[in-house]
Amino acid sequence: MDTLGEDYEEIQNGEESNPLTKKELIGWYFHNFAIGGYDTAAISVFIPVVLEGLSSQAGYERDQVTPCNTTVTDYECVTRFGASFVDTESYSLYLISVSVLFQAILFISCGSLADHGNSRKKFLLSFSFVGAISTIAFITIVNPKLYWLAGLFTIISNCCYGAAFLFFLAYIPIFSRCHPDVIKAKTSNASISEVKTLMDKIATKLSSYSMAADLISGLVVIIAGLGLVLVTTEGPAGFQFALAFCGAWWLLFLIFPAMWLTSRPRPPLPKNENNLLYSWKRVGKSLMSTRELWQTMKFLFAYFFISDGMNTLVTVCVLFGKKELGMTNIELSLFAIIVPICAVIGIYLLLIIQKKFQLSIKTMIILESIGLSLLPLYAILGFWLPFGLVNKWEVWMYLVLFGLLVGSIQSYCQACFAIIIPEGHENEFFSLFQITSKGSSAIGPLVSGAITNYTHNIRLCYWFLFALIASPILILTTLDIEKGKSDAKIFVEKEEETKNKDIRVD
Repeated sequence: MDTLGEDYEEIQNGEESNPLTKKELIGWYFHNFAIGGYDTAAISVFIPVVLEGLSSQAGYERDQVTPCNTTVTDYECVTRFGASFVDTESYSLYLISVSVLFQAILFISCGSLADHGNSRKKFLLSFSFVGAISTIAFITIVNPKLYWLAGLFTIISNCCYGAAFLFFLAYIPIFSRCHPDVIKAKTSNASISEVKTLMDKIATKLSSYSMAADLISGLVVIIAGLGLVLVTTEGPAGFQFALAFCGAWWLLFLIFPAMWLTSRPRPPLPKNENNLLYSWKRVGKSLMSTRELWQTMKFLFAYFFISDGMNTLVTVCVLFGKKELGMTNIELSLFAIIVPICAVIGIYLLLIIQKKFQLSIKTMIILESIGLSLLPLYAILGFWLPFGLVNKWEVWMYLVLFGLLVGSIQSYCQACFAIIIPEGHENEFFSLFQITSKGSSAIGPLVSGAITNYTHNIRLCYWFLFALIASPILILTTLDIEKGKSDAKIFVEKEEETKNKDIRVD
């Protein structure tokens, strides 16, 4: 009788007989190259500007009767959001929060399914296809009164992007095990610690290179988007064309992962399990295993705050520059060019620093978190001093520093998580990672939107963002990565023992 344990052992052993090929790795990198424009440009810059622009054109002055005059500098308008009115800046932030909440539901619903059977690639490509089409669809909105439709496209595209990225990330631990260098080390009688160290280095390298592909793609999309903004009228229309280009880019480069990426089959779904409920049960089980995987869960808790702070910093900065400093659409597009350029530089620069000073992944994450926490602190100084994001040139400096840190810290966090999760549970735990990364992004925009809506002062958001990014630093200092690896291994061993006992009872 075939058992789940036997199937898993057979597939696990098969990883060594089916090593990672160069073509498959390139296909995997190309997927991040395809979706890079969405994360770097669309949801960070283009979509917030489109949502704010369309809702303003369809909105009203604060009397909720007079149509909004968007030609006035520092205009303050409101728009309908459900049964109430909200600031047009808050509308953008609220919509992103709603899209992230739907993301979280989607992650839980399908995350564990790809750990079984032959579906990982199918899920990845299907979500990417729908995400690309819904991003292109922004160009169809020609009437500002349809700003609600832009909100719908935001929810669909952001959900699909997040789900596709979830399945993409789950390949990292698998590729680190079936990498030719790791297989060679295992067959040459290298010690367990040497093999583990090599797998850690490969996971970091895969994460860093994929992040670089993401950022380079984003840079190309942003430059092309800036060209479209330049040749169109001042307003959201140029950014809608930029979004259409972003979606077309995403769709075009899906060809390569479709041709070259493999599914890396996993054990079949256990018998008598419901496809819709299985992932929820597995995620619930993962959360219940907090005591057994305390280091892994501790890292997720810290990353929840770091990720939320990073994601919200960009959106708030774009809206702050547009409304408080009167920056033009061209200047806002340049925001999105600076960040990926600096992020690519930061990834390689900080890798060099790490190697030179022999710093651990944990140390790098802590140092970069401290650096990120200083950015909102600088903006807070603007309340009392003649500097602190009160001049346009400061925004450029701010974004350069943010860019140098953001790509690198994301890369290190992905690599760190990949080495402290149980083998065979990649999608299940990366769904938690994505809920933490993208799901947390509902909190930052939601709170920032509420602060802006009730105080009409977006600078006050930086107090919240400082607390958000600084708070997890103490948690990270207590993280024990080696203990996390050991706990993950013991977790798998206990699971196998339980399965074998159940089989003997049957």
